[in-house]
Amino acid sequence: MNNSCCFLVFDMRKNKKYVCLLVLVTIYMPVLYAKFSSDQESTARAFLASLIADKKTPGVQYVFADKDGILFQFTAGYADVSSKQPVTEQTTFNGYSITKTFTAAAVVKLALEGKIDLDAPIERYVNGLSYKQSPTVRQTLQHTAGFPNPNPMSWVHLADQDDEFDDTNFFREVIKDIPKLDFEPGIKSVYSNVGYLVLGQLITEVSGQSYEDYVMKEIIAPLALNNDQTISYHIENPENHAYGYIRRWNWLNMLLGFFIDREKFLVSSDDGWTRFNHILVNGKPYGGLVGNATGFSRYSQAILRREEPFTEQLVKSMWQPGTTNNGQAIRRGLAWFRGTLNGKTYFMHSGGAGGYYCEMRIYPDDNRVSMIMTNNTGISDQNYLDKIDGILL
Repeated sequence: MNNSCCFLVFDMRKNKKYVCLLVLVTIYMPVLYAKFSSDQESTARAFLASLIADKKTPGVQYVFADKDGILFQFTAGYADVSSKQPVTEQTTFNGYSITKTFTAAAVVKLALEGKIDLDAPIERYVNGLSYKQSPTVRQTLQHTAGFPNPNPMSWVHLADQDDEFDDTNFFREVIKDIPKLDFEPGIKSVYSNVGYLVLGQLITEVSGQSYEDYVMKEIIAPLALNNDQTISYHIENPENHAYGYIRRWNWLNMLLGFFIDREKFLVSSDDGWTRFNHILVNGKPYGGLVGNATGFSRYSQAILRREEPFTEQLVKSMWQPGTTNNGQAIRRGLAWFRGTLNGKTYFMHSGGAGGYYCEMRIYPDDNRVSMIMTNNTGISDQNYLDKIDGILL
């Protein structure tokens, strides 16, 4: 008999009324703990609704969950402003740089299998690289490698032309234009999409599979997503994919013509929004995933629960804070950023570019995860989750 059972027997002999009360509290405590007050829910809903009312985005999805299920969910606004098609729980969005966490997981998995050494020069595993001092795989994962970060706005193609796009050729073209690194590996931390493009090529050359096939098979397939959850490198159902938008009177909108063919990628303007055609990024490893908030939340839950392939060793490796060569700590681990909210540690990544912006967080000590997805162009952190998660935590 365990201690709790002994306690019940002991109290039962003394006072049956207190025993009944203890049993009721024990039964209902998980339910009470999972629910939020009406003030919490109404405040969270009001903030999320304000993103649409204040023209921060045409549509939004938000999920707040524990390791076992969804605790709070919100969807509102439009997937298509012109036709007034609403955002639903199944609507998909471009996830952009959140993809980097999947790429990092794939690389660490290969390392744990003994197929690569995270502290070896990345040139050992990727053909075509030739730098005066090669960064290591780990440095590339934590953005201290020295790879530059050209503006990626022009690195897109139409979704309906994806079958014609050659990932390897794109990689070779980008690397050809980078004859040297921006700085000596390890001396500082500078975010780089190019570094993750190189990591994608590493996965291809080491695994013998395409980057996409490997990540889908080894990282995403084990999640066993249901019909309402989506994570993919393609827009599986264009009719259920939110169109991306940018504010019509916006300085970035005025500059888009310098980066992309407006006639090819932008369609029309309505209600103050300019609409993109469905697009995908050229570099799958740094920003290619498409999905919905429930799909990405399922991924975060698997990490919390240490489900395969997210073993304790893999997660610890990804979340371990990085350092520069002189021992200075940086906020990044391997892809994941570390922060605190209301005294609670979280690991996060955001994603944003033409048409979309999203944020994903995991609070390991509280066993909570959150995900917000919007269809408005975002090129810098908006920190929406500071506000919403702060209400619900």
